[in-house]
Amino acid sequence: MIENLEYIKKFGLKEFVANEKMRWTCPECGGTICVHGGACSSCGKKKE
Repeated sequence: MIENLEYIKKFGLKEFVANEKMRWTCPECGGTICVHGGACSSCGKKKE
């Protein structure tokens, strides 16, 4: 959490949100990767 706040302070909220969207979007199908389970909720692919 602290790292997220430091990132936002340094780069801004817009950059943080764009980075998080890319980070948690499945490269296989474009679905959302679960932050807790580490797998795509659409196709089941595990986050690398």
